[in-house]
Amino acid sequence: MEKKNKRPEMIKYVLLTVFAVAVVVVGCLYATKNAMLFTGQSGSNADMYLTKVDVILSHEEYEDEYTPGQSLMQTAVRFTCHVIYGEKKGESMVATQYYDDLTGKSGIPVEPGDWIYVYPMEGSGDMMAGFFFRIKYLAVLFVILFVILLIFARLKGIATMMSLGLTILSVFFVFIPAILSGYNVYFWTILVCLYSIIITPPFIGGFNKKSLASIVGSVTGVAVAGALTAVMNSMMKITGFADEDDVYVTMMLGEPIDMRAITFAAILIGALGSTLDVSMSIAASVWEMHESTGKSDFRSLLASGFNIGRDILGTQISTLVLAYIGSSLCTVLLYVGYTPSLMQMLNLEGVIIKIFDSLIGATTIILTIPFTAIVSAAMLAGENKVSLISEGKRSFRIGHNG
Repeated sequence: MEKKNKRPEMIKYVLLTVFAVAVVVVGCLYATKNAMLFTGQSGSNADMYLTKVDVILSHEEYEDEYTPGQSLMQTAVRFTCHVIYGEKKGESMVATQYYDDLTGKSGIPVEPGDWIYVYPMEGSGDMMAGFFFRIKYLAVLFVILFVILLIFARLKGIATMMSLGLTILSVFFVFIPAILSGYNVYFWTILVCLYSIIITPPFIGGFNKKSLASIVGSVTGVAVAGALTAVMNSMMKITGFADEDDVYVTMMLGEPIDMRAITFAAILIGALGSTLDVSMSIAASVWEMHESTGKSDFRSLLASGFNIGRDILGTQISTLVLAYIGSSLCTVLLYVGYTPSLMQMLNLEGVIIKIFDSLIGATTIILTIPFTAIVSAAMLAGENKVSLISEGKRSFRIGHNG
């Protein structure tokens, strides 16, 4: 009987996975038709090779005067390496790694066995070291995370990784190529958000009213975030040019990219993560309260959802704000060090966008909690009454027959 109950659920997961993957594949094919992806338009860096360091030949330090009266201590590490990927696989090269005491505290000299990119220096035949190949260590960390998640959450852990992976794929293989193809940023932002909202709750919570309540709460929260962002962008006259990287983005395509739309997309996608988190937490809490205590009246379930929401509200907002501060710490240090006054710093567009992002995320969390609680309570209200009546009838029949 147990296996029969589990089989339909497994079929639903398989169908959801097929649907989610198909959407990403079709979206990717459409979005990449005109996209400028990995075209190699980066000068000498187009001829970059992934190599493995064999032997360190020399390690030299010398003083270099870069402005009158000011000098830097330069370091040059010369080494042999061989190409481990691509057309020149197996070919040996001699390359040099350069760094100075401006970055020396964070500059890490190469060692035998390191994987590092090298590329030809302009105007000479020498090879210069680029950045280290780090993704393999992230892959190891990912495997460790997956194993821990599998031990703790079992099949739920696999479902969690599936939903996360598909959301990331939709961003990198559909949303970003769509922007680089010149498609409407607002439209594709909404599509990607809806895609993530539709697939994530069923993967994590199953195919039930709990997941449906989470979907409704998430849609409401993201809609509020989108409306607030659009209104505030207009009122604060946001241009989207927060730093020099934004200028480079506008020059990537033949026609300028709408940076206000990019700001809208960044804020909405950032709010999406916290919205999904909160909506599923509230829906799951109300569901658990309903299952464990037998509460079936709307007011009791709603009160439980609100009480739990108030408890998690502070930590969720703190997590969100601290995450934004941590991710932009270098920018904050730069602005504080080079801006004449606090008021001027707070009015810089780069700072305004970060604060704006945090406030939109916090507002979305606050509004998602009651929406999800109301929907969850409305869906579950009165369920136990039906089950109790059925159970009573069944007990009566058994007693009567006995």
